[in-house]
Amino acid sequence: MLEFEAGISGLFTGAGYGVIAVSITLMYRSTGVLSFAHAAFAAVAAYLYIDLVDQGWAKPLAAAAGVATATAYGIVVERVAVRPVRHADPATRLIATLGVLTFTTGVLLWQYGFSPIVAEPLFPDRSVDIGGVAIAYQKVAVLVLAVVAAIALAVFLERTRLGTGVRAVAQDAEAARLHGVSPTAVSRLNWALGAGLAGLIGVLIAPLQSVNVGTFTLLLAKALTATLIGGLASLIGSFAGGLLLGVIENVTIVRSATPGAPELMTVVVVVLVLVFRRNWPAGPAATSAPVQRRPSPRTARLTRGLAMAGPPLAAVGLVGAIVVPAVSPYWSFVGARSLFFVLEALALVLLVGWAGQVSLMQGAYVGIGAFGTGWLVVEHGLPLALALLISSVAGTALGAVVGLPALRLSGLQFAVASLAFAAAAAAWLFEWDELPRSMPRRDLLGLDLQSDIAVYFVTLATTAVVMLLLWNLRRSSQGSLLLAARDAAVTVDHFGASARRARLGAFLLASFVATLGGGLYAVLLTGLSAADFAPFLSLTLLVYYVVGGSQSLLGPVLAGLAFGVLPQVLQSDAGTTASATPTIVAGAAVVLLLAVRPLGLASLFAPPTPPMPPPSAASDHYLSVQRRLSGATPPRPQAVARRLRAGRHHTLVRQSIPR
Repeated sequence: MLEFEAGISGLFTGAGYGVIAVSITLMYRSTGVLSFAHAAFAAVAAYLYIDLVDQGWAKPLAAAAGVATATAYGIVVERVAVRPVRHADPATRLIATLGVLTFTTGVLLWQYGFSPIVAEPLFPDRSVDIGGVAIAYQKVAVLVLAVVAAIALAVFLERTRLGTGVRAVAQDAEAARLHGVSPTAVSRLNWALGAGLAGLIGVLIAPLQSVNVGTFTLLLAKALTATLIGGLASLIGSFAGGLLLGVIENVTIVRSATPGAPELMTVVVVVLVLVFRRNWPAGPAATSAPVQRRPSPRTARLTRGLAMAGPPLAAVGLVGAIVVPAVSPYWSFVGARSLFFVLEALALVLLVGWAGQVSLMQGAYVGIGAFGTGWLVVEHGLPLALALLISSVAGTALGAVVGLPALRLSGLQFAVASLAFAAAAAAWLFEWDELPRSMPRRDLLGLDLQSDIAVYFVTLATTAVVMLLLWNLRRSSQGSLLLAARDAAVTVDHFGASARRARLGAFLLASFVATLGGGLYAVLLTGLSAADFAPFLSLTLLVYYVVGGSQSLLGPVLAGLAFGVLPQVLQSDAGTTASATPTIVAGAAVVLLLAVRPLGLASLFAPPTPPMPPPSAASDHYLSVQRRLSGATPPRPQAVARRLRAGRHHTLVRQSIPR
């Protein structure tokens, strides 16, 4: 009976997930953008509703103001963050919306802090009996809205002239323009509609639970999982996925008192979807790196000047990195914290920049390294060096488990799946009572780590070794093969090399580096909390990586220094303000850089060569026909494989692109 009641109640909970999922799916189908900004729209509407009600506004009027503000914010986001990158690959557009979410979260954190807030219900505090289960009017409203929205949007896309124009723009914007449909107007309409729906759900969900800045990120994770169940293409499938998740969540809560059990069951559902779903809907690929635009003459002169000043600045930075922490214990802690961000950004350069896979579970690897190291040291008395090694190997094993199914997914689909894994790790794995909540500092290979200075130099040495390893990898034949697998995976496989094996190797190495960084981070902090490794940490690390630079090893250094030092510089402010400011700056910087310098701050000092664009699906056939017509003899696969191993992947990619 309890399971039945939980299932009925779960339908109403899942309806909220379903509406957000439907809105995200609509955005993806019409514009090719997998939006993370929907969490920001819901949060803005919810917090504004709470504020206006506290100021004495009528609840319906406050709700309408919240939804209208979210709608207007969606139009602004479309113009400022999305339109400048409309011609970029889908991964870049996803990260642009992630920048919007990060910026908005920082602003809300600055304004409201971390404390949960309880909202007044929009509807009367009464309930209706459904199957013997009392359901509050507020939940009934969510379900009714969800059903109406899903049906209305499906009819809109399939049965109306404007909906046909929306689908036409998604398939071929230029052809739609020739037939009188404005892609700009359609995009603006989609973002206004999606933001308004998300804002309405934010207003309706806020009274059902206490609200803080992390609530809507978790809501986003559930909604994105629902879209994954629906295949990122079906509005009805996404809505049904939301209902399914709601039922599973409520039934699991009734049957298990284990913290994080609902999130764990969500991961089980995701795994089943990945295993049994063979044919994913065709969508835009997300494996290409962003292409740097041709700079203006003034920008080019500035870049050349910075590039010439790069070596002297690097020498000064190296001396400062050694001298300043040695004479100041305070800055040794700040420096060690900055190096943590450097290590995590290095792992993302390897995984996202070179392998082309957008991962949103780096925070989970950090937590495994932190809690795993602490557990082995505190509970089992292992030496710190051995504990770091074992936890890093465990993170690598998790990378293998996650990486294997990721190889059959597009970048966007894997991004959604990895976020679900991160949420489960934070809510379930890191809440185990057996895990320690403190990390005593022990000797590392005979080196006393009681002082922050010692921890700093150990982290500095580790960072230097990792940078040297990645620098050598980038210039080796394996690095060349990895870049070729990112830019032209089909071509690589055609000529006898394994793109899957190259990407899996990148997964394993990135997992090892991220987990090792988490272990060192635990040694620095000495105190451990599951909240420190929430899914938002993964989103923040990806934002830092983009700001620093998506291709260069210099980028992580710049990002680590910027976001490790900035909170300490602002320490004179209130604690919440100092914590929120880097988040605000990072989110705004991502939006700006993706529009102006897609390859990040590092491109100002040493602009990398833009990667070759990926070949079309018919490029191999086109090339073979072209060679037959010209009488040329195609190269033997063995010869091309030798060329790949020798590091000449760009030549191979160029040959596979029709001219």
